[in-house]
Amino acid sequence: METKTAYQSLLTPFQIKGVELKNRVVFLPHEMYFGSEYHLPTKKQRYYYEERAKGGVGLIVVPSLGVHPTGFYSCQVAAKKESIPGLKEITDVVHSYGTKIFAQLSHYGNQTKSVETLQATWAPSAIPDMTVREIPKEMTIDEIHTLVKAFEEAAKLLLEANFDGFEIKVAHDGILRQFLSPATNVRNDEYGGTLQKRARIVIEVLQEIRKNIGDKPLGIRLCIDEFIPKGYSLNDGIEYAKLVNPYVDYINSDYGNWESMDKTIASLNYEQGLHLKSIAQIKKAVDVPVIASGRIIHPEMAEKVLLDGVGDLVGMARELIAEPYWVKKIEAGDAEEIVECIGCNQKCIGRLLQNRAISCVVNPAAGFEEEFSREKLFSKSSTLKKVVVVGGGPAGMKAAEIAARKGHQVVLFEQNNELGGRVNLESSLPHKEEMAGTARYLKYALKKLKVDVRLNKLATEADILTEKPDITIIATGAQITNSEGTYSVEDVINNKVKGETILVMDFDANIEGTGAVEYLANQGKTVHWATPVFFNGQDNEVSTVLLPIYNRLGKKKVILHPMSVMINFENGRATLLNPYFNTTSTIEGIEAIVMAGMKVANNSLYNQLRNKLQNVYVIGDAAAPRNTGAALADAMSLSVQLN
Repeated sequence: METKTAYQSLLTPFQIKGVELKNRVVFLPHEMYFGSEYHLPTKKQRYYYEERAKGGVGLIVVPSLGVHPTGFYSCQVAAKKESIPGLKEITDVVHSYGTKIFAQLSHYGNQTKSVETLQATWAPSAIPDMTVREIPKEMTIDEIHTLVKAFEEAAKLLLEANFDGFEIKVAHDGILRQFLSPATNVRNDEYGGTLQKRARIVIEVLQEIRKNIGDKPLGIRLCIDEFIPKGYSLNDGIEYAKLVNPYVDYINSDYGNWESMDKTIASLNYEQGLHLKSIAQIKKAVDVPVIASGRIIHPEMAEKVLLDGVGDLVGMARELIAEPYWVKKIEAGDAEEIVECIGCNQKCIGRLLQNRAISCVVNPAAGFEEEFSREKLFSKSSTLKKVVVVGGGPAGMKAAEIAARKGHQVVLFEQNNELGGRVNLESSLPHKEEMAGTARYLKYALKKLKVDVRLNKLATEADILTEKPDITIIATGAQITNSEGTYSVEDVINNKVKGETILVMDFDANIEGTGAVEYLANQGKTVHWATPVFFNGQDNEVSTVLLPIYNRLGKKKVILHPMSVMINFENGRATLLNPYFNTTSTIEGIEAIVMAGMKVANNSLYNQLRNKLQNVYVIGDAAAPRNTGAALADAMSLSVQLN
């Protein structure tokens, strides 16, 4: 167990223009899709931010408050009079924990749609964002002046909500970054044509806001490298940082845009801290504080960022979604108890890009803090009971942790020689090693809580009855139901698949199926990847997880067969049916077939016990085969039965 002094720099207070932060940890601005359809804040946001403030973070930045109707996005909160009461509730509750809170101002520009704005969207030039594909209206000079004024008036209005500071968004989305980019700004007037002219509107916005906010801090979330053809590079980003330096009190680092989202919200396909070398160059070029970010997960890296002078503060979004109590656990000297973001992006950006409210695979309480805050989830039970859990996968381990934290006596049976279940399989696939973090945390928690874990024990009905449990939780996972003569994903990682030309029939379209294809391709095999869905691997988060996989597979011997189901296999010939086109095709020379996603619930023990004991529950894949996120959410939802 580390001591508090192990991360002394992180826990040291820091001032931004007279506003003292109690530590160097910043909860970065990120859209959650929690706002109302009328662009108003909601109590869901209030509980969300309260949990991170309660967890000890020094600064929270509320994201993308819309300054003008031409740039609104669905469920974005707008900087308008009607928003003030709800925003003040958020700032009040955050302040009650000693945390400071800033407001970020934005306009989406060509990254929204007219179906949201009910008018043509504004942009520097009539060039669409390629992920949105709607041609915007090129702004007139008068409209640019209107936009600058809108930023000014928004900041003035938001003073009523008691924010401690302000930030403008010139980042991965937003019209101000679109003005900076030669890819989206091809104007030849005073707002385009040179780097300095492209930055003019940004400086004007900063100057106008400063006139109205007095001595409050004013910062910028600055994209330092777009990572796109014809966009601006790190060298340009450094020049932009120098240009805005006299007008800001800090720079909040950002990178990429929606066309390079895999760099903006980098997944487990990329190393942790991938942007730190670039951020260090920004830090050297300016004399204002810099917030460093980019897959910073562990406190060791965060502390090193500060000690090495890469940044003055450390910004995190996904890690604090996964672990709201990151700071408190460091303060307690128990960094091992930190739940780590595994970079899967499935329920955060994956849901956001589907216009759905975000959550988190490893922290299913994210977005549901009103019902499942840490205080409520782990509240002590008034009556201590004996809880028996069968199955040591993610659902069983999480249920055991919750029961133990509530004060119950917990016994956990696991038939294998280690805990982890499906997590052990998934983390053995290429570039999925970080997924093991889910099991690492839960193993640590169960050991710390002194849960009676019994490995190598296939629990029977008699075993459970002998324990005389008050509550029984069946989390025995799922069984593979592959056709005879085919291989499973587990066979793939155990190198049991022989032959050089393989057909993967992928009903999973997610981590397991995609991972099996890449595992085999890495062995130099020719892999035919068939799947019934519209494009291969489509249930992975596409922009940040799947596209980097495609990039790697494009260099391998992989042939895609989307919208296809194998209906016959004989003498090395596989027949595929496209059920949408009602056509068939054949593949010759197949030496082995791997099936992914063919599972049924392993619920026989549940069926044996449910009429012989009271309070018998089934969760995870034993209830219905799904994924790790669903397994952990099942365990969380069961917590109400454990009080």
